[in-house]
Amino acid sequence: MSMTAAEVLGTMYQRMGEQDWEGVMAMMTEDFKVIEPDSLPYGGVWEGKDAMQRLYPAVVSHFDVFSPVIKEVIGGIEWAAVIVDLTLVSKKTGKRFSQTVTELGYIREGKVAELQIHYFDTAQIAAEIGDE
Repeated sequence: MSMTAAEVLGTMYQRMGEQDWEGVMAMMTEDFKVIEPDSLPYGGVWEGKDAMQRLYPAVVSHFDVFSPVIKEVIGGIEWAAVIVDLTLVSKKTGKRFSQTVTELGYIREGKVAELQIHYFDTAQIAAEIGDE
């Protein structure tokens, strides 16, 4: 029995939490891409099976605390979403703040082909971590 879109995405996020990058890459299509908002320092399209492995340090490098908690994984047939609460402390300002992020995943043939990252407030993130 094949996994649902939510199970595929949830498994990939579990592996990311464990920093099991080989396991993460096994969950991705060859043409995988992740799209971060252009308004953020690490924004843009990150492509390739190692995209998450490259993106993760680019994101966390802006924070003294980066604490994600997955609230829920929901999904349909081809799309799933991971709802994440982030507790963050900016290296730039020292301010502690929270964000909710919804990360949409497109699942193709049992693997994650695309992630679209949607922050609740990109202006707040940009203000806290912008050019140092």
